Amino acid sequence: MSEIKLNTFPNSKADALTMLYLENQDLTNVTPEQLVDKYLEAHEKVNKRIREKRSKDSVKVLR
Repeated sequence: MSEIKLNTFPNSKADALTMLYLENQDLTNVTPEQLVDKYLEAHEKVNKRIREKRSKDSVKVLR
């Protein structure tokens, strides 16, 4: 029997944190296009912060 792979959302920590952030925003009168822009902007910021934290944490380990 072949292996079944289920893809679920969120796929990553960044996806989960982005959705959590957006769920707590007032999205009244936000168009679908604006929602996409807000999601992508928030996701980019979350990813950037995660990378910064990983970098700082790895520097601490090396010291």
